[in-house]
Amino acid sequence: MVTPYITFAGNCSEALEFYKTAFNSNILMSQLYGDYVPEGVTAPPANLKNWILHAKMNICDTVFWFADEIAEPVTKGNMIKLTAKVPSAKEAQKIFDLLSIDAHITLPPTETFYSSFHAGLTDKYGISWNIVAEEAPIKS
Repeated sequence: MVTPYITFAGNCSEALEFYKTAFNSNILMSQLYGDYVPEGVTAPPANLKNWILHAKMNICDTVFWFADEIAEPVTKGNMIKLTAKVPSAKEAQKIFDLLSIDAHITLPPTETFYSSFHAGLTDKYGISWNIVAEEAPIKS
């Protein structure tokens, strides 16, 4: 499954409300960075606690993911990422290894609170990808 992932520069909450109205949809889940600061973030924006770490919304029978991006500046044209969700970390690693050839790694493979494997990259063709294992994280 490939999931559209749209990123914003601090205005994700506003965009979610806009899309909620435009598509007569509901926000399926939303979590703020203030509830979870990613490992390795040393200089978060001052208002990071109110930024969206991760949100989901069903738009026209497709579940979209949303977030405020802190790793790279968001500009028109680079705010959409595709997320490949696969069953296991092993499968995710295989995909990551292949896509990472001549790619720009934006998030090295890491275990998160929601997955045993999450990595991000912009491939050699300029497409931004997240690779996420549906497998639960090993550490608790």
